Amino acid sequence: MRLDRLGRFMRAIAFLIAMLFGTVPVLAEDGLNVPSGQLVLPYEALWEDHLAEGTSGETWLILRFLTPEIAKAKGKLKFGDAVPDIDFLCEQVGLPLVAMTGGGVHQIIVNLMDQPIARGQRDTDVTQFMNAYRVEKGACIWE
Repeated sequence: MRLDRLGRFMRAIAFLIAMLFGTVPVLAEDGLNVPSGQLVLPYEALWEDHLAEGTSGETWLILRFLTPEIAKAKGKLKFGDAVPDIDFLCEQVGLPLVAMTGGGVHQIIVNLMDQPIARGQRDTDVTQFMNAYRVEKGACIWE
């Protein structure tokens, strides 16, 4: 196993451990407990190196969550309704993961999606909401 794959694997394990030991706001049966009360299920956490960003590159933490209630067909939650949840997920999931994995993350991207889709793919049948945050002094700063 290559070193970069091992690092990603260890970060994924840290995400699972954080959820199991309560450092991530999990309600076991109902997903994550967020301000809107919508169902939010962890989907994946990705660490990406963006070498063209900043002066010597940046590392981004991409947090992806399944949130069926944002689906166009259901229409329960609009983007504005989900913003407090997205902010909350950056602060309560993203920042603890950054701390658990030794820091070094410049940006956290929180991605809500009504159904699974590969990162970077587009599908007009999939609703996605996203916000990007700069990590500064232990806080999520909206960009």
